[in-house]
Amino acid sequence: MRSWLISGVLFAALLPVSPRALSQSIEVNRQNRTVEVTVTETVRAEPDQAKVTVGCLSYGETHDKAYQANLETANKVIKAILVAGISKDQIESDALELSESNSGDTSAKSSTISKLRQYKAHQSWKVRVAASEAQKLIDIAVQAGANGVESVSWEVADEESLQAKARTAAMEKARKTAGELAESAGAKLGDLFFASNTSNLMFISAALGPSRVATLSVDGSGFPAPAFSLKLFPEKVEKQASVRAVFAIN
Repeated sequence: MRSWLISGVLFAALLPVSPRALSQSIEVNRQNRTVEVTVTETVRAEPDQAKVTVGCLSYGETHDKAYQANLETANKVIKAILVAGISKDQIESDALELSESNSGDTSAKSSTISKLRQYKAHQSWKVRVAASEAQKLIDIAVQAGANGVESVSWEVADEESLQAKARTAAMEKARKTAGELAESAGAKLGDLFFASNTSNLMFISAALGPSRVATLSVDGSGFPAPAFSLKLFPEKVEKQASVRAVFAIN
């Protein structure tokens, strides 16, 4: 009985076994030899969708005043977003809070301010738009009174297609790697005997910095384009796949 161990990959003979048994162990004999590889590959694509979380935080002497102030601002923000052409189906509530404020500053000036800010009200919304419209949405919301841009996540509409590309890329890499290993042992790669894969989504957060896209004016919202705005540049969306493959070698 003999086997070759090259770069951590086992060249081994294989007795006839079921795929289920193979997933746990590989038998060895003189007649049949195999090479097993496990590889991971990542593919990237430009995002075509964005999920922007915007919100407003208000304060008041009483919980009623804080709530009313927040409600007025929230109504302006939602109205501006809807007037700009974004549908209600693209908007979902993210957070809603009404609570007492906590302040550790005990100075006289702070005490006066704290009296007017004894309660705080906060609400935020997740809005799904085309990636190219994320900047415009933020401009609209901020101009309408939103004082929080809480997160931006970049996505692709067809996640399964991108995942399939990752699996295909991983399989191609597995075949290439197995071929190189077989060649280094003076053999030729044969047919694929067994393959399995696991896939993982890699989450990408928004990046802030010098803009790589033009600032869009706010049309139809009733608000002028801002003199300055938060700049976004989308990061690519990544999908990753890992493949374990067993090939015959001749």
